[in-house]
Amino acid sequence: MRPACIWDYFNLKKHTLLTASDRQTLEDANMTMDHDILLEVSVDTDRSSHSGVHSIGNELALVPLEPPRSSVSIAGGPTLSNGHSTGSGFNLYQGSSVSSSLTTIDDNYDIYRGERGGLAGLQNLGNTCFMNSALQCLVHTPPLVEFFLQDYNDEINRDNPLGMSGELALAFGDLLRKLWSSGRTAIAPRAFKGKLARFAPQFSGYNQHDSQELLAFLLDGLHEDLNRVKQKPYIEMKDSDNRPDEEVAYECWKNHMARNDSLIVDECQGQYKSTLVCPECGKISITFDPFMYLSLPLPSTVTRAMTVTVFYCDGSGLPMPYTVNVLNHGCCRDLCQALGTACCLKSDEMLLLAEVYENKIYRYLENPLESLTSIKDEEHIVAYRLKNGARKTKLEILHRCPDK
Repeated sequence: MRPACIWDYFNLKKHTLLTASDRQTLEDANMTMDHDILLEVSVDTDRSSHSGVHSIGNELALVPLEPPRSSVSIAGGPTLSNGHSTGSGFNLYQGSSVSSSLTTIDDNYDIYRGERGGLAGLQNLGNTCFMNSALQCLVHTPPLVEFFLQDYNDEINRDNPLGMSGELALAFGDLLRKLWSSGRTAIAPRAFKGKLARFAPQFSGYNQHDSQELLAFLLDGLHEDLNRVKQKPYIEMKDSDNRPDEEVAYECWKNHMARNDSLIVDECQGQYKSTLVCPECGKISITFDPFMYLSLPLPSTVTRAMTVTVFYCDGSGLPMPYTVNVLNHGCCRDLCQALGTACCLKSDEMLLLAEVYENKIYRYLENPLESLTSIKDEEHIVAYRLKNGARKTKLEILHRCPDK
């Protein structure tokens, strides 16, 4: 269970929820508590800045207790004489490194979400919200934050012909450090925007663009600038030859890593299985292709609402419109069944569908298996109530105003 809160270099004030299970500890510290309370604790910045005070508990954060003579802590960890917990400090100044004692992403993320770090916003430079939204996603991804807050100069690949001589990675790292430095003032990413426009002219100017396209370019550019492979070898891909999927997948990923090895590959790439079947000889070819992002279709509705006007052929009732829900890929039989339920169709009756155009019957929909996709939303559909089994002769009567 990750800590309730984390004390780091920048904490000035923090709220921690103490539960009833800690009553005995508080009573030992000459404090009483009748109900669950919310303690507000202020930290002396001068005192904590020298000792690098922060605490990481197993269940609750260490809370400094008063009076100063008490040496009790809620989580049971080591404390100073004034009740503060000792530990290695973690600060988010530029150039600082992440504490190696943090072993989980959740713990890292809790520390990154310090009182003063990572809270700065990005100013819009015209209509650049598409860029800011993608950047905010990346600069709050814990593995990227951990990487770019430390010294990463040795990871820059300046000789990669597919990269940007490391300039894009350096510009992104500088922007991330500014966003994670102390303060909440919004930052104008002008330097990064200029560097981006230099290598990707399609994003130049201050007009709106597609955020996913920018994110794809940025991830690919960061990968090439941080690629640990200096000389990419030529590798000939082998056919699967009915080998087990695990063996083929491992071989494909090993070949991919021989040419592409970076932080982006470690955190953002995977592979998916592709199967090709020859329609003539039936030969099956299986490959495992790497991917960095997947394009997912927008969810579409399964049903559609259709409004149909029902006519009584015997004149026993007035025309009445009914709106029913049918499957998108249903057929005319499904529409007739839904309409029959809505209009209380009798057992000896049936419905005849027709399309009306310019006050005339344009076509009859007599095939019960005709797909509803052939009916557009703007088309006017009517249904006639007829008697079952009777031999029918269609007689169309048009009512027109007399010509003047």
